[in-house]
Parts: sequence; structure tokens; C-alpha cells
Amino acid sequence: MPGNSKSSDPSTSKFINWVLLILCAIIWGFSYFLIKHALTGFAPMEVAVLRIMAGGLALLPLVYSGFKKIPLGKYKYVFICALAGSGIPIYLYPLAQTHIDSAVTGIINSLTPLCTYIIGILFFGLANKTQKLIGVLIGLMGAVSLIVFKSNAQLRADVFFFCVALSAPMLYGFSSNYLKKHLMGLPSLPLTSLMYFMLLVPTIPLFFFIDIPHKLETSETARHALPYAMFLGVFGTAVAMSLFNILIKRAEIMFAASVTYLMPVVAIFLGIMDHEQLGWHDYLGLGLILGGVLLINSKQK
Repeated sequence: MPGNSKSSDPSTSKFINWVLLILCAIIWGFSYFLIKHALTGFAPMEVAVLRIMAGGLALLPLVYSGFKKIPLGKYKYVFICALAGSGIPIYLYPLAQTHIDSAVTGIINSLTPLCTYIIGILFFGLANKTQKLIGVLIGLMGAVSLIVFKSNAQLRADVFFFCVALSAPMLYGFSSNYLKKHLMGLPSLPLTSLMYFMLLVPTIPLFFFIDIPHKLETSETARHALPYAMFLGVFGTAVAMSLFNILIKRAEIMFAASVTYLMPVVAIFLGIMDHEQLGWHDYLGLGLILGGVLLINSKQK
């Protein structure tokens, strides 16, 4: 095929990986904005349901391809990845945020690469490389500094709900390693569409059980918030997860997991666009994150 020589070139491949990583970070970074506005009209559980509904429906045209191209023997792995990588965390974070501050949630989310690394070593035979670990810890320090030193950051948290939120990056870490081990070589878009079809099926009755249609009929605030929830599902779920699944198969798993370090960076740039001033901690955090991600992605000598 004409594109094979280009795609096999290491520099081109690395460039594509960086583009995928940055796109995922931008989309998921904007997701916080969409969640904030979706919550003005819906409860956290309702936002989670709408997110899965919108994401699953957006990927529905690809489901036939998913059934056709994904072997039946792989369905159990697909379902486990769908549940651990999206289905459960989508409900956990809104639940936790009812009792812990958003800054704490951001810090917990930044633990995803560390959880991915530890789970990979303990259960999936991931090589224990000192350089990768140092990169993970440097990136983590950068992400935490961006969050903690914000002028409006508050770090209150209920212990139980802190643990609820902490289980999300652990599930992300498990899912990424599990996908890398059991679903490598399968086409990413059909795979993602099948994952979200499996989540969509039980979500449809839940959509009616919690009576979201009635809320849309009776609440103008809910109708105003609906587009934000829809964009969150389509872009923050369907598009971002499709890109992320492509990235996991192309790049080292730790490089893919470092997307959570770049999400606070997106928030910084959104702040700049809103005329916020950068402080010393912002420059420190940005530098640490970039250094950490570069270290994670570089080959150990």
C-alpha cells in the first residue's frame, strides 16, 4: 500500500502518536467545561447516562463493522475493557464529586499513569524501567502543582468518596493494560463501537427508569444543559476513546496513559484565553509535565 513506507518510519510514527496524545488531551480537557454546564440541568447520574447514550449512539453506525471484524471469542475481553475503561468510571467520578472538591478529583485523575504502571508490572508483565517510573513521577508532580496552587483550589474530601474516585484511575490502568494484552491487532474503531454498544444496551432502560424524558419536558434548565451533555458524550466519550484506543495500540502504554498529565495543561490554556494570568507554579507544572512525558516516551539506554 502507498502509505506503508511512511507509517513505518519511526519519526513519522512518533509524530502521529504525539498528535493522537494531544488531541485526546484537548478533548478530555474541554470535557470539564462540558461537565460543568451539563450539571446545571442534570444530576451526576443523569449526566453519566446521557454521556453513554450520546457516545453509544454516535458510534452506532460502526457497530455492524464491529460485529463483523471482532471475533466472537474476544467479546468477553471487549466487555471487560468497556466496563473498566468507561462504564464504571463514568458513574464513579460524578458520584465522588458530590462529596469531594474538583481539585482533589483532578489530582486523583492524575494518578492514572502511576496506576497503569504499577498494575502493568504486577499483573501484565510490563517491564520495570527506572526511567519510565521517574518520568511518571515527574509528570505527576507537574500535574499536581498545576492543580494545587490554583488560586481557587480547595482540597476537602470525604474519605469514602475519595476512595470511590481513586478506584477510577485504577480501573483505567487495568483497562489499558488489559486492552494491550488481549485486544491488540483488532481494528480500533470497530472495537470501540462494540465496546460502547455493550454499554448502550443496559443504559437505554436506565435512561427511562430515571425518567430523563420527563425532566426534559418539564425543565427549561435541563433542555438548556442537554447540548453540553450531548457534546460530552459524542466528543468526550466516543471520539476521544476511539483516538485513545488507536494510541494504545500504536504507542507504549505509559505514553498513552500520560494523556491525563496534559489535561490540566489544556485547562491552563483555557484560562489564558479567559484572560487569566500565569503564575510561577503554572510554568513549573508545565515544565515538569513536558519533561515527564518526554522521559516516558524516550528509549531507555
